[in-house]
Amino acid sequence: MKYATKRYVLERDYPFSKEKIWALLADNNRLNLYIGLFPVKFSNVKKEGEGVFYREAFAKVGGLVPLRWQEFPFQWEENKRYEVERRYLSGPIKHFVGGIELLDAAPNSTDVTRVRLTAEFVPQNILGLAAIPLTGYKSMLNTFAYIEEFIAGKSGDLFDPPQKKEKHTVDFAELDRLTTVLRNWPVTPRSVDLLHAYIVTKSDHDAAHMEPVRIAEAWGMETDEVLRLFLYAAKSGVLNLSWNMICPNCRVSKSEQNSLSGLTSQFHCDLCGINYDASFDQFVELNFSVHSSIRKAYAEVYCVGGPMITPHVKLQKVIAKGATVRLPVPGEENLRLRVLQANDMAAVERNAEATGLPLIYTDAGWSEPVVAGASEITVQNASSHDILVALEQSDWSKNTVTAAQVTAMQEFRDLFSSEMLSPDQQIGIDHVTILFTDLQGSTSLYETVGDANAYGQVNKHFDYLTKSIGKNRGSVVKTIGDAVMAVFHLPEDGLRAALDIQQNLVEFNKGKEDPIILKVGLYSGPAIAVTSNDRLDYFGRTVNLAARIQGQGTGGDIIISRNYLDQPKLRAIVERGGNQVETFPAKLKGIEEQVELVRVCVGEAEFKEVLSVI
Repeated sequence: MKYATKRYVLERDYPFSKEKIWALLADNNRLNLYIGLFPVKFSNVKKEGEGVFYREAFAKVGGLVPLRWQEFPFQWEENKRYEVERRYLSGPIKHFVGGIELLDAAPNSTDVTRVRLTAEFVPQNILGLAAIPLTGYKSMLNTFAYIEEFIAGKSGDLFDPPQKKEKHTVDFAELDRLTTVLRNWPVTPRSVDLLHAYIVTKSDHDAAHMEPVRIAEAWGMETDEVLRLFLYAAKSGVLNLSWNMICPNCRVSKSEQNSLSGLTSQFHCDLCGINYDASFDQFVELNFSVHSSIRKAYAEVYCVGGPMITPHVKLQKVIAKGATVRLPVPGEENLRLRVLQANDMAAVERNAEATGLPLIYTDAGWSEPVVAGASEITVQNASSHDILVALEQSDWSKNTVTAAQVTAMQEFRDLFSSEMLSPDQQIGIDHVTILFTDLQGSTSLYETVGDANAYGQVNKHFDYLTKSIGKNRGSVVKTIGDAVMAVFHLPEDGLRAALDIQQNLVEFNKGKEDPIILKVGLYSGPAIAVTSNDRLDYFGRTVNLAARIQGQGTGGDIIISRNYLDQPKLRAIVERGGNQVETFPAKLKGIEEQVELVRVCVGEAEFKEVLSVI
């Protein structure tokens, strides 16, 4: 027997902007949990014939009745609409298409949003016909209830969206015991109290995926402070840490490892259809979760394709074979149009003059590498199959803590010295800053004061350097004789550390008969992370250049690359305090070309050329 389609359209107005309602409803993992849907297991991407790809989904209604369906990609336009299609392979429903649309409740009004919910169900049998009003329609009403509970909370804070009451058990005795241990580390009482409350009150999903950047914003704290708290909490047994491999295009986690040694050099994204080389500063992120001895938090999956999973994608749409469509272009810069699975890309230039010609996609790729579009672009699918296109920000970076960032922190190296790559593993870093110091006249120091006294002074100078480096978000990689090699995630941190080292050396030398003099040099660029001598180390041209540049110092100075001064942020750091500067060419050992270097000296030393005339 063939059953007619059941269609529902519900509308309500709410006193929030479309942007806020979108942020609430486009997080489908949270929404689906709240409205009473069930956890789902998804297969990898599959494709049949000329149609667009899909995932097979498996679930049990009420934990008993099995369901299996093909879930096709979400289609959306940010802050306006989304919809999803499901074709059922078992169960009482045959077909479903549902979504939301956000409209202005009145002309020229942005303060009140009309939320329109749509759903189309095709029953498979009489049971499905009876179930649709009881489950499908009820889920739509629960969606409105989700918004209304958010409004009733009056905070308007998306960090605390409405939660379905979960039955989770917290071992308060263990939590209190371990947070007491945590308080012995250099953390504030307030931050520990906030973490305690978070572990007790948050959902399983939030407790299993604790994001330092997002949590820091909600707590009104600096990200570094929360990150340090979480590192100390992991060391104390309050939290676990793990490592996720992230696809650089869709920004979705593809695998999770409990230690750096479990990372692989390459990984595959089935959604984007391409292999990637692992990169410490782009594709490897640190994840925190509550320790299972305190609370067992399982992050069950309710949705894998919703808009909030890939917030850098402003529009996602299926374009059928042979179809021509117009796509609106949002106001963001650095947009590109990407075909999922094929990974073919075309840049979108909003300020360029439109040609009026469509951008054509064939089996060989896009007809042009760049398309002009101030407000919209026309796209023609001339390929042999349907395609899914994503209009996305190409320079968007997820608010995560990368491996490059955390492994450059002194706290991480001190607390987790056993975190290393496997012996044969090499992982690239696109951009890292390496700093070298050298103790000038160390040989004569040993001759003058004797081995024991000299050794004591050298060790104290190591402590001094470690403190200055750690204070500026860096870490000591190793000591080489009386020299130090340090790493920083950002060049400005390395430059600040170098200035701190030289500026505070006068105070460090007070009362010493044999004051120390340091040469400092730093350089930024790509490198390779490896395990060497049971520690995380760095190799490559950037490391070699940093060492050679430091060797150009004369003592009491900092040597940097000339291109540092071409970067406004770095130039401003150098300019502070009236530092004296000179530029000079240098021929570095092992480097063919001559390089332009800058000597920075704090204090009143005179140099040939000051910064203002560079």
